Amino acid sequence: MTQVWVPPGESKASRRFDWKTNASARASVANASSNRKMIAESLLEAKAMTVLLAKRDVREVWEQPKAVWYVDLDGVERKHTFDLLAVFESGCRVAYAVKPSSRVRRTRLDLEIELIRRQSLVGVADKAVILTERQISRARVYNAEQVLKARRMRNEQDCAELRRIASGINGLVRVYDLLKATPDPGPARTAFWCLIDEGVLELVARDPRHTRIQDGSIVRVNHELLAQG
Repeated sequence: MTQVWVPPGESKASRRFDWKTNASARASVANASSNRKMIAESLLEAKAMTVLLAKRDVREVWEQPKAVWYVDLDGVERKHTFDLLAVFESGCRVAYAVKPSSRVRRTRLDLEIELIRRQSLVGVADKAVILTERQISRARVYNAEQVLKARRMRNEQDCAELRRIASGINGLVRVYDLLKATPDPGPARTAFWCLIDEGVLELVARDPRHTRIQDGSIVRVNHELLAQG
């Protein structure tokens, strides 16, 4: 079957910004699930998009959703535009404010978000969360990037072969040894990230969410999920 590349559609952000600035970097991220471009006002926002798009339980991610209004402590009505809005498979909608931790303290963003939680979330989101570089770690972004790349390059035969090998593993195994057991470790690496994405393979680490997965990493097989696939 001939495959035709369809260029991604335009961003659906409610607010646009100047791409020329000395204050921060601008970026765009391709949302493969909806085949559209997402724009980010900073590199930290782009990294947050990447992490959210790679989560298995996220159905959709929107950047710069419609603004909400709230009243500050001085009784002044103000407007706030969240950086991201994620819709989860459960139906839960989470609004995210993405800022470096130093700016959270300086701008009192935590107070602003708390006022919005009390006044303006109904009909917009179920939760409002602040994301900083502490949650969007380098390791977490790296793993998310590998998952998203593997989704685009997925080969069912390679995944089936790695599943077959994984079915015979009880206990822990090093990533390098797992890939070495396959006929071709190159394509198997993509299959490996697909199985990480599905939860069939699980990283064993003190803090799995913020640990970069490498050849020396230790993983285990979730045989319950493996049996379902």
